[in-house]
Amino acid sequence: MTDNACEWRALPADFPPYQTVFGFFSRWTRAGVFNRVRDELRRAIRLRAGRCPNPVAGVIDSQSVRAAATVTGRSRSYDARKKVPGRKRHLVVDTFGLLMMVMVTAAGQPDRDAARELPARLRMPHPQLTLIWGDSAYAGTLVERAPPFSAPHSDQVDHVGSAGDLLIG
Repeated sequence: MTDNACEWRALPADFPPYQTVFGFFSRWTRAGVFNRVRDELRRAIRLRAGRCPNPVAGVIDSQSVRAAATVTGRSRSYDARKKVPGRKRHLVVDTFGLLMMVMVTAAGQPDRDAARELPARLRMPHPQLTLIWGDSAYAGTLVERAPPFSAPHSDQVDHVGSAGDLLIG
């Protein structure tokens, strides 16, 4: 169904007209249905594995991806480090690798700048989250914002691993 984006006019023949499918998709997206389904599936998987249903630790990283020519100039740029024109997606997953949040920025925006929004955006749906692992690209701003985001006595930042990864919590 997807190439670089959802090709609504190329849906399989047994689907309703693309306008109907897109209408449901739009309404469900605005209503947060997909987020609720994702969160409930994550809870069920964690419970089945004998873990707390709500993650207390997460991992953050980003990936630069090429954007289609139709993507507006404001939301795309050039990631000089990875030599990719397009967008950058920042993913936060729990310790099982299950998705918690996605944030999309222009590819040229440094990870540390994108990290300015992440603590507040994660805090609302995941108030129990007290630990975030991220590579050194997230160091500056995320480390500075870690103490108010994390538990009262866990404002320690440790460098772990040979790549300069950070343990925030």
